[in-house]
Order: sequence, then C-alpha cells, then structure tokens
Amino acid sequence: MNESATPSILIVDDVPANLHLLSGILKEQGFRVRPATSGAMALEAARRLPPDLVLLDINMPGMDGFEVCRRLKADPALADIPVLFVSALEDTADKVRAFEAGGRDYVTKPFHVEEVLARVRTHLALRRAEHDLTERNKTLQKALDQLKKAQNQLIFSEKMAALGVLAAGVAHEINNPLNFVKNSCHGLEKDIADLISLVNHCRGAMTEEQRAALAEFEKRVDYPTLMEEIPELLAHIFEGLWRAEDIVRCLRVFSRSDDARSLDIDLNELVDSALVMLHNRYKTRVDVCRDFHSLPPIPGNYGQLSQVVINLLNNAVDAVDSLEDRARRRVTLTTEVRERAGKSYAVLRVADAGPGIPPDIRGRIFDPFFTTKPVGKGTGLGLYICANLAREHHGFLEIDDEVGEGAAFLLFLPITPEEN
Repeated sequence: MNESATPSILIVDDVPANLHLLSGILKEQGFRVRPATSGAMALEAARRLPPDLVLLDINMPGMDGFEVCRRLKADPALADIPVLFVSALEDTADKVRAFEAGGRDYVTKPFHVEEVLARVRTHLALRRAEHDLTERNKTLQKALDQLKKAQNQLIFSEKMAALGVLAAGVAHEINNPLNFVKNSCHGLEKDIADLISLVNHCRGAMTEEQRAALAEFEKRVDYPTLMEEIPELLAHIFEGLWRAEDIVRCLRVFSRSDDARSLDIDLNELVDSALVMLHNRYKTRVDVCRDFHSLPPIPGNYGQLSQVVINLLNNAVDAVDSLEDRARRRVTLTTEVRERAGKSYAVLRVADAGPGIPPDIRGRIFDPFFTTKPVGKGTGLGLYICANLAREHHGFLEIDDEVGEGAAFLLFLPITPEEN
C-alpha cells in the first residue's frame, strides 16, 4: 500500500444506481473509485490493478459476493485487501457467511453515508497500519539476519584465532622432538654404515674357518635381507620425518593470525600446504589431481586465504567421498592467470565429480546458514565466509558454469594490490 497515493476503492454491485451513489460519495471525499457490475469483472479488475479496499454486494447474478470474496482471499496477491460487504441482506446467517468468506466488515442497505465513510476510513487506516507493521517487521528481520551474520562471523573468527594459537603451540612443541629424532636418525645412519664397514673389514682379516662360521651366522640372521631392510627402514623413517616437517610448516602458516597483507603469497604453494593439512581426509578414498601453472605473487593474508582454500577442498572431498563409483571420487585443482574486466587475477579452480549443484539452489549457495548437508554436518557458513574473505581481498568467489559433471568453484584473487 502506497501511503503517498490516493487510496483506490473497488465497488462491486450489479445495480448501476447503487454504483453511481457510492462512487459519487467516495469521489467527493477524494478517493479513487473503480466500479464493477459483476463478480467476474471485479476479480479481473482486482488482479489487473489491486485496490486498497473492496465494497462488495452479495446478491449478484452468476457469481455472488460470497464467492467473489473467497476467490479474492485465495489469491496470495489479493488476500490482504479488506472486503466490506454492502448488502440488503440483514439475516444474521448471511452476515456470518460474509465473515466466514473473509469479509472484514458488513454494512446493511439502506446505508448511512457517514457510517460508510467512517468504516471505509477505519479499514484503510487499519490496512495502512498493517502494511507499516509488515515493513517494520521486514526491516527488523533484515537487521536480525545481519546481526546473526556478524555474530556468527565473529564467533568463527574467534574460533579460528584460538585454533591458530593452538596450531602455533603444537607446531613449536612438535618441532623440537622432530629435530631430535632427525638428528638421531642421521647419526644412526652413519653408525650403521660404520658397523657394516667394520664387518667387511673383519671379514677380510678372518681365516677360512672363521669366515665359514661367520657365513653360517649370517645365514641364520638372514644377513642379505638385513642389508636390504636397513636402508629401506631408514628411508621410511626419513620420509615420515619429512612428512611431519611439512605438517609443522603448514601449521605455522595456518597459525598466522595477523591482518597483514603480504605481497609474496604463492597461491600454488598455499594450495599445496592446504593439501598437506587435509591429507588424511582424502588419501585413501579420493584422488586429487593438480594442474598448476606458473603464477605471479599475490597480495593477501596467508592465514585467511588458507581458510578459503581448505574450506573449498573440504567441500569438494565431501561431495565425492561417499560415491560408489571409485572413478568419480576425484577432485581437480587448477591454477592459472585470467583476465576479467581489464584486471589480472590468479585463479584457483576446485572441481569435483560429485552430484553437482541443483539449479534451484545455485542462487542461494553463498547465503549464510544455507546448507545441503545433513543436520549436524554443516552450519551453512563455510561458503558465505569464503565469499566474504575473497571480497576482503578485492577478489570474488563464483560457481563455474562451464562444468560437465559435479561442481566447480572459481576463486579470483587480484595480482596487483588495490587500495582499501
């Protein structure tokens, strides 16, 4: 209802004299009036241009006022328009039927002009108040939604900050024993090599009888296999240490909680670090394919961008992890430079071969609290926060429309730093 416009009233009566009388009275009071001589005409007029109020007769040929009112109330676009019955029927049962059909008020003929005007003004004022209340509720709901967004983003930021502190502490505590083990293994490797040299040297100085005894002992302990296993075991130990060092390095990157935006972030390296962090999530069930291209350094907050990448990778792994077809359990990561609107961006494409995103929810995928995961499996904030962090870096996150099966997300990050 437009408060600045003159209220529009639709009068429905099959008697022209009644239409003329009511129209004249209301026009004199400054109202805009439209007449209709049948129920069908009234419905067509209301749908074409909804009025602010309907004055409706009951006894009409073809379609009576009760049916007209019921049809108006059944239409969501017209249901809130107040209907005032103006009828010669005075029986209480008729009045009850009028209210049951959805009427707001009932005026009997012959009517008093002052009464009709008073009721018309009252119901127009009520409708205006209802409209104001609805708009204020919408404003309040919008403010509440924004408050929830801010609150949840703050909670998320606090959790990530706490997690960053924990990660930094864990990385520091793990790093010392790792160095101790690594140095010990290097010493052990040298000592074993010395022992093997000593055995070989002694073998050269032995008598035939002693060499025969040594050969018998070597046979019992399977010396050739021992010589093969020792280097292999040491290699496995060093491989585990390198893997642990990678994890510690990634934890240190992850724990960077300051707001500084450096100019030397390597997006390929950042994605590799995220893969190390998530290795246990996908290592036995999901194939991760990397197609990285050379990228210039980009400005940004390493910790924040790590969260965006980790979230996108997590979602992609979730999408394919439970698929029966093993060949479809794959995630493809592609990096490249793209031009968009005259600007150069470093782009990460995260694609999965999962069930994809239905068209009816594509427009809501970045909304807060929206999730397709089962209850308890997702909060609906992941992509919303990712999109916000991308915008904070003067980039953007979007769904890739050019995808055959599954879903793909594109993260655009500007190569040239921008002024805030």
